[in-house]
Amino acid sequence: MENYKILEQIGKGVQFTLYKVESKIDGKIYVVKKVECHDESQANLAFREAVALQALDHPYISGYKEFFVTWEKEESSMYMVIVMEYFPKGHLGNVVQNARDKKQPIPEETIKKYIGQLMEALVYSHNKNILHRDLRVSNVYLVEEPLLQEDILILGDFTVASVMCDTRTCTRRTNKLTNYLAPELTEKAADFSEATDVWSLGCVLFDLTTASFLTEEEAVARLGEVREDPYKLEEVFEDVAKNYSGDLINLIRALLKRNNRPTAKDLVEKNLYVKSCIEKSDASQLEKRKRQKSGKRVKGPVPKEGNVLKVMEYIATMVDFEECVAEALEYLVELSKQDDNFNLDINGKRMIKAAMRNNLPIKEIQIAGCNLFNCLIISANKDDVIFTSEIISVIPLAMEEHEDCVELQQVACTLLMAIAAQDSAASIAGLYGAIERVLSALEKHISNPELCSTACHALWSLAVNENNVKIASDVDAMDKVCKALKMHMNSAEVAEAASAALLSLTLNDKNFDFIGDLECVALLISAIDTHCKNAKVVKNACLALASLVEPDEESAYRVLTDEAPDGGHIAGIPKIIKAYELHKDNAEVVASIVSLVMELAEYDDVRAEMRHLNVGPDLLSEIFKRFRDNRDIMGPCEKALAKLQQSSSPPKISA
Repeated sequence: MENYKILEQIGKGVQFTLYKVESKIDGKIYVVKKVECHDESQANLAFREAVALQALDHPYISGYKEFFVTWEKEESSMYMVIVMEYFPKGHLGNVVQNARDKKQPIPEETIKKYIGQLMEALVYSHNKNILHRDLRVSNVYLVEEPLLQEDILILGDFTVASVMCDTRTCTRRTNKLTNYLAPELTEKAADFSEATDVWSLGCVLFDLTTASFLTEEEAVARLGEVREDPYKLEEVFEDVAKNYSGDLINLIRALLKRNNRPTAKDLVEKNLYVKSCIEKSDASQLEKRKRQKSGKRVKGPVPKEGNVLKVMEYIATMVDFEECVAEALEYLVELSKQDDNFNLDINGKRMIKAAMRNNLPIKEIQIAGCNLFNCLIISANKDDVIFTSEIISVIPLAMEEHEDCVELQQVACTLLMAIAAQDSAASIAGLYGAIERVLSALEKHISNPELCSTACHALWSLAVNENNVKIASDVDAMDKVCKALKMHMNSAEVAEAASAALLSLTLNDKNFDFIGDLECVALLISAIDTHCKNAKVVKNACLALASLVEPDEESAYRVLTDEAPDGGHIAGIPKIIKAYELHKDNAEVVASIVSLVMELAEYDDVRAEMRHLNVGPDLLSEIFKRFRDNRDIMGPCEKALAKLQQSSSPPKISA
């Protein structure tokens, strides 16, 4: 200790004391942790174990500056002394206490960054067979990162096994510290493991998510109850759910399982919520800035001889220099426009994604990357890496980072629409936030008809997936689509795409609660009327109406007559008959019209109006004759005719 001047005692634990010290060598401030050992043998063992901690080198981990064993004559005790970095901004416990004092929840987006940083730290240390053994909020430190203009977390105070195994059974250990230990450590005398670190991480998240409604004493008590009875956790989750998502709650539930707890590596590789947290933790940006500062790489011009391989090698070399990467990607986009056979192998596609991810704040790189993937996906087979989370994950991130950039939103929505052609890829996109990003683009840029059209097409493709349509319904997708359709009723492109999106959204019953308030039926009838000569608009709108009418009688009545979006009333059936007359030779349009008529004919009062308008003889009879050999049309046509007949006998139609 002769090289350090003790400034003050800043903490005390069961077998250790913390001091703020000043180095007599470099004048810097450090923290010294003096850990009491039973004897010289234990101290030497702890010293040997601590040597392994010198191998820790990660942006979110603070290792030890130095450590040594010393004998204190005055106390007749042997100590292992650990010198650690001093963190003037304090630790995560201060963040939790501040939230408790204010009774305000910590934003989930902030917690997601914390999760990503701590998960990265744990995976890194566990991969080196190093356990933390004492993970809690007071051992997670805050560090200002000027380059990112935000605080990041640093996991510190790793504990050696010989000391920790002794302290876990110490009778002086408080409930607060015991409850951060996994149950198996105190109940079964099990060894520390990756799973015990995971339990402690669950306790950290428990503190973060309950800070607005539990005091420190209450949180400690609840964790104690959870150790005894896991079902007690569900009672706490009822309050947690008021401020946080089900995905975050499910993660905490998994971390605090008594048995079969997942490892940090499993969660990072398989848990999509954790993956989204890792994306936000952005360790790659920290490393990138360090590499840039090192000055080991010298910028050079893009090799523009038409050799794609050389350009990819250039990107790999210059990946930390935004302007170089942007110019190289834009050059590849130009090459793709000139060569119909342009392609990249799997490593090339991964490099494009890495360039995007490593330079997320640079919109030119994101636009060029999406443009390249839009080109490459045309020839991609179903097993292509483009359809995996490896590539898909970066698209919503780029959209979120540049939500004000119309061009980026346009090319990203186009790419998502193509990706969603595969249901498995659509599901992955939904889990990474694609639905929310598409709807954000639609809402933020609703005055832009081209982007509205593309966003609605993307939503249509994505929402065909069962999980995605639920996500879309939870974020008011139908309301946003109806607003876009109403604003751009004169745009055939928007009318076509919005009608298709509404068709997908009708797959979720939850949306039927808002159909009337959103004027959905009237908007679709208006789209048919406004664009009656456009086959795609008529087809999509009729299919959407059929899907609305099938489970909802009120929608059927609204087809007969409804308040028009611009005032007055609008009668649907005459508009539909008019559209048929214009497209009577188009089998796809006729099939959609017949499907709608068939669903309308299921309701007694609607049938009466349809008979009054001669829908049977004027419309269906003609369709029956014209499409006799088309079973897709004849099936619903026969069913509708049967319903419209006065008697129950089969319809008789002359050839």
